[in-house]
Amino acid sequence: MRKLLYISLASVAISLSSCSKDDFAEAYRDPSKVTTTTVPKQFAGFMKVNYEDVIPSYWNYFTVIRTTSLTYTQGHGFTNVSNRYVPGAAVTNRWDRYYRFITQYRELEKVMASLSAEDQKDSRIYTITSTIYLYDHTAKMIDNFGDIPFSEAGKISSTGGAYALALAKYDNQTELYTMMLDNLKAFSTELNTITLSDKTNLEFKNQDLINKGSLVAWKNYCNSLRLKLLNRVSAVPTFSGRANTEIAEIIAEGKIVDESSEDIAFRVYTQDTDLDTSGFWDALEGWNNNLAPKPMIDHMNANSDPRQAWLFEKGANATDYVGVDPLATSAVQDKEIADGEIAIYNRSVISQNDWLPGTLINSAEVNLILAEYYSRSGNAASAKTHFEKAIRQSIQYYVRLGDKADLLTYKPATEPTAAEIDAYIANVNFAGATTPAAQLQLIAFQKYIHYNIMQADESWSEQRRLKLPALNFAQDETSPQKTPPTRWTYPSSESVYNTNNYNTVKDKDNLSTKIFWDVK
Repeated sequence: MRKLLYISLASVAISLSSCSKDDFAEAYRDPSKVTTTTVPKQFAGFMKVNYEDVIPSYWNYFTVIRTTSLTYTQGHGFTNVSNRYVPGAAVTNRWDRYYRFITQYRELEKVMASLSAEDQKDSRIYTITSTIYLYDHTAKMIDNFGDIPFSEAGKISSTGGAYALALAKYDNQTELYTMMLDNLKAFSTELNTITLSDKTNLEFKNQDLINKGSLVAWKNYCNSLRLKLLNRVSAVPTFSGRANTEIAEIIAEGKIVDESSEDIAFRVYTQDTDLDTSGFWDALEGWNNNLAPKPMIDHMNANSDPRQAWLFEKGANATDYVGVDPLATSAVQDKEIADGEIAIYNRSVISQNDWLPGTLINSAEVNLILAEYYSRSGNAASAKTHFEKAIRQSIQYYVRLGDKADLLTYKPATEPTAAEIDAYIANVNFAGATTPAAQLQLIAFQKYIHYNIMQADESWSEQRRLKLPALNFAQDETSPQKTPPTRWTYPSSESVYNTNNYNTVKDKDNLSTKIFWDVK
């Protein structure tokens, strides 16, 4: 059989090979071992298969984010080595994992289709919630690559193993966003009236790894994802009217993640399974990926940001917080790092915290979206309210991450006081930003801080879309790619194994083609 790391085929054998190695083995359909599965178990298997894309992990941070979005956003400090702006093997790693993920979704569709009409209706909640979760990750793929195989991807099982029949076409990125927004809107409406039988309600609670069966949480997640996607396309002429209208409708309904208690995350409840952050420590500390970035540190120093001690530690030999200067030579950067002058991400709260959640969407993020919406709508007062609420929630978010830390050595001794938080908000001074452009600069910088190392993919999308904050990068004169790219290139396996379909997007396959929402 041909080598099939071309994962638009989403090979079932590859995607399910790890199922016997973890505590969720029974949740997967492994054709080599079983002939039947159930909707609830397949649903859990689908949610579990890409947990390392969500919960901070060695795989995602070291093989993907380290060389891409963390560097492109200055979410961490990095040295100016050669080819630092070329995504390299990261594209293959992310591509392969997504198509393993979508294969699980197709298997869920297949199992669902085998049910009677009555049982399909009773199991409808699995289709709604799995598709919401799928769309969240599909949007991230589009935001990185542009056009991707989707509608025909992951169907190798349905073709009886005929790989040639499973070769997937590339779907247009704009059309995919439209489809997702249409379906998410319909799901939001359906979640208002859906009822579950006692049996389905119990099974759904047991198999839902994210929201533990809460329909309220799924409704909030659905609408908040809509907000994020609508906001992302709000500057695209063909989407702007829809974005403003639907965002207003979502706000009016009020079913969104706008309070900290409503945050949506893949949470770690035990250290007895592989659903934890045990590899995160080595991914950051073992490779100097935990270094502090200068723009973030400089802002925190200048404005007495209460998050600073919760996010960072001073360098081992430093008296002040210092970040890596992106414009310095690599020799200067290396010396400052070796001399212990550079601050690092806090080991108790971040890198050695085995209880970090896998954030999907949180209240600070949502309120920054709302602040941006109100600002561009000319409602500065509402923009200020949501902007300041987001800061308070972001501070609380990072303080609360330390609650379950096993390593207490670097955890700050005291929490930020109300007076310190108020003083920081006053220093940032949203009221002093009297134009939407000035307000957007403040909003964008708070996104940069809040996302930092924890939501680097979102940060990269927002920085490309807004062209803010205006970060400085030293050009890489040793490489044809001198500055951060605007998209990733496709894995080479696509041109080799999916040649005909790849040729339809070949002209877009470079590091300078913009994603459709990147219009500034």
